[in-house]
Amino acid sequence: MFAAFPTAILLSFSSAHAETSLQVYGPGGPTPAMKACAAAYEKSNSVKVQITAGPLEKWQAQSETADLFYSGSENMMDSFAEKISSLDTTSIQTHYLRPSAILVRPKNPLKIRGIKDLVDKKMKVIVVNGAGQVGMWEDIVGGLKSAEALNKFRSNIVFAAKNTGEAEKRWKEDPSIDAWLVFNIWGTRNPESAQIIPTEKNLTIYRSMGTALAKNTKQKEAAIQFVDFIKSKECRKLFEKEGWF
Repeated sequence: MFAAFPTAILLSFSSAHAETSLQVYGPGGPTPAMKACAAAYEKSNSVKVQITAGPLEKWQAQSETADLFYSGSENMMDSFAEKISSLDTTSIQTHYLRPSAILVRPKNPLKIRGIKDLVDKKMKVIVVNGAGQVGMWEDIVGGLKSAEALNKFRSNIVFAAKNTGEAEKRWKEDPSIDAWLVFNIWGTRNPESAQIIPTEKNLTIYRSMGTALAKNTKQKEAAIQFVDFIKSKECRKLFEKEGWF
């Protein structure tokens, strides 16, 4: 017969195992999909995944407690690597992409069909010139190969946000804004206030979502297993639901 473990030891082991928690930090853009993946992962694993999201300045002071980081673009990940000493650059992986898009008001009152309309028509446009969208509007409008187009588009910009959360707040608070050049995923999460208009195929750009381990994580294997889950078919469906591919 096998010797039974003392009840106190069993309870101690069970409690410690159940309390295992991965600390994951990143920006707002990928967060709905990441939280959905975390919830799905927790259902079949005894590891809790705590997602802390927002601009870097919101959580940078806590970054030493991280097990895993995620980003909203390659540029953003490089910026994290410069500012977060605990980020392991050798572990960086890219997992998903999302395309640029124009958000317009429901029913598209100005009949906006693409970037050319944002250049040629007089209207109020907001952009993001920070976080995962550094230089994004110039990359897109620059595809028209026209300095005049860049000038016209700039004259329509009424607000250039530092991050997408700031732009989203302005979009919701100011109904006089006609269009928002951003990523499709922000229209997916705001169906009551935005309709998604794809940017022209030859002008569309893509930015990524990726992960990186923390150098000082004490749960490296658990973090790697969660990254593997992010790449799985189950998690991929959750990202696709939010507009990623």
